[in-house]
Amino acid sequence: MIKTVKIVPPIGIARLGNSKDGYFIGPERPGNIVVPPGGFRDASGLIKRQAARFHLFAYDENKQLVKEITADDADTIEWTVHTANTKAAAELFHGKNTAPGGIRNAGFTGDRNQLRLDPGAATVSGKNPDFADLNKSRTTGLAKDLQVNQLFLDRPVQFVLGTITTDDRGLLLVLGGHGESKSPVGADLSSGDFADHDGWYDDVSDGLITATIKLKDGTVPAVVDAWVIVAPPKYAPGLESVVSLYDTLLQAAIDRSLMPSPFADPNFKPSLTTDILPILTRAANMRWVYSNGRAQFSTAGFHHSFNQMPPANRLAIFNMLSIPSATAGNPGSGTGTMPRMWSDLYPAGPNGTLTQTQYKMIEMWKDGKFLPASSPSPNDPITAEGLTRAALEPCVGGAFFPGIEASWKIRDIFAFVEPFRLDASQLQAGDVSSQMSLPWQSDFLDCAVERGNAGVDLVWWPAQRPVSVLKGDSNAYIPWARVSDSGSAEMSVEQMITDWYKLRFIIQKANGRYEEE
Repeated sequence: MIKTVKIVPPIGIARLGNSKDGYFIGPERPGNIVVPPGGFRDASGLIKRQAARFHLFAYDENKQLVKEITADDADTIEWTVHTANTKAAAELFHGKNTAPGGIRNAGFTGDRNQLRLDPGAATVSGKNPDFADLNKSRTTGLAKDLQVNQLFLDRPVQFVLGTITTDDRGLLLVLGGHGESKSPVGADLSSGDFADHDGWYDDVSDGLITATIKLKDGTVPAVVDAWVIVAPPKYAPGLESVVSLYDTLLQAAIDRSLMPSPFADPNFKPSLTTDILPILTRAANMRWVYSNGRAQFSTAGFHHSFNQMPPANRLAIFNMLSIPSATAGNPGSGTGTMPRMWSDLYPAGPNGTLTQTQYKMIEMWKDGKFLPASSPSPNDPITAEGLTRAALEPCVGGAFFPGIEASWKIRDIFAFVEPFRLDASQLQAGDVSSQMSLPWQSDFLDCAVERGNAGVDLVWWPAQRPVSVLKGDSNAYIPWARVSDSGSAEMSVEQMITDWYKLRFIIQKANGRYEEE
């Protein structure tokens, strides 16, 4: 008997795009690269939005999975979504070990509720056979725009913070905004720092997903809610950060005793397919988005078949790794210098590290204690665990300064009711994204690669924001965030505000990953 229904993934990820109605559904199987029909742009060259799809998984009184619930199993499924953008009302960005230095827009003497861009809650229900056509779905009431229409700094603002609809099975789709970053008071970007600009707003957001379900037998099960984060576009689809948000939140769940460490089982062996290969291939793939990646993210034998890699090569790779700190996000120790990414304690060096769990997995792999590779099928059924991984693995899990999809508070501060599921009773819509850069483009431009205190270059998030790339099958790297194809000058922050959608996606070709034409 069904007692509880959980909304899955517990944290869904949508992404901005300025296409009017073009969108695609984000990955739902781990490692699956979603390439929308026609690519990531519409016919006008504008970026399609990435939608987060939310499923319903039913459990019995013993917390055992019964089945996935769709509209065919219920008399009604009513979804409610409440997202908001509260950046302009938030604290100035500060690192995890630094006290807040004040609040954004501290000089505004009016009603600070104006600084919370909140369209309120919206509800959709029913099957939508036309979910691919948002314009048609709006006319039938099966799609709704999350419309902001309010005062901001005593100026009227009106824009769409997102769009919600159902699909042909009655599942929820959440789309974010269109990449609107503006200052209605005419503020420039010369004051403030990389993450804080008074007078500005953008349409990044986050918030609560709830549902009310009446099953065919008349029962109304308890529903466990979820959260959605709307983030900037991911310009290198298919590439992932060496430490993903899934890895970080998995470690946080272990550290908070929400789940046991896998190493508590003396018979545990990591899976080469799901635990080891993702770390190795992420590192190897940095060469497509960072010019120094060939040398800094590889070593002799690194590109040998991972399943057959000799013990000496596994040892060499393990010895390259910095030892994780006991405090998540802190710089590593030891003689290893990999991965060459920042820690949360920027500008302090040395580099950040894998999570403790990732590091232990690689250590066991080094010692030959791992399960051999398997070959998952793209037709394998969608699972709750798979949906969670598929949503969070493409996201940045460090360094959180502040981050791309979320910041250090999601790891260190915000409460969870279970692994990966935020405690919505202790959050308000907009809390997760409130600490992120305002506008998002300023930090996005700034965080490419910088020289660390140890005298080596450390990257930020090249799997989301490429540093340098290859074009047209050429082996000559060129800056990614450049003003034009004919030059190498980097964009100004003002150009990033207006031209973010012109930046190229890094796509898979027969012999590697190159900028789209």
